[in-house]
Amino acid sequence: MDKPDAEPDDQDDDTPFDKPDVDSLEPMGSAEYHNVAQKQVLNAVFAALADTKMEWASIAPFLDAAREVCVGDFEVNGQVRLHATRAEGEAWVEAEEAFISVSAADRDTGDEWLSATWWLSDVATADGDRAQVEAVIAALERTIAKLEDWLQAPPAEPDGA
Repeated sequence: MDKPDAEPDDQDDDTPFDKPDVDSLEPMGSAEYHNVAQKQVLNAVFAALADTKMEWASIAPFLDAAREVCVGDFEVNGQVRLHATRAEGEAWVEAEEAFISVSAADRDTGDEWLSATWWLSDVATADGDRAQVEAVIAALERTIAKLEDWLQAPPAEPDGA
């Protein structure tokens, strides 16, 4: 197939797919998908949506495919954690409050493509709903009671001991 003489104006010059050389393209891991191919897919989708009034049935398969890639990364290398310390220079110090982190890494290379953190108080107050915040406080009190019970329980014996 012949290559077009001119490239579309909306493509970035910093991606490896601007001038595809089919013989030199290597398979992409999911991190490359998120960093390179996803950008190209989004550009193509936005251009197609701008040019036509596409039905949802035409767009849904792209979204489903992207979800499958993301779900695979979360299942293999995804983490959700609660933290009580934060980095300060080279040391770890007590955090102002508990916070939650979410991360995901490419299942093929281990390269992290998502890392985000939020203070628990910001999550609880995000909707600005006083009743919801009161309900979250009550739930956190129940969680604290369970954690204190866990701390008081004797350590479980390893299997086969």
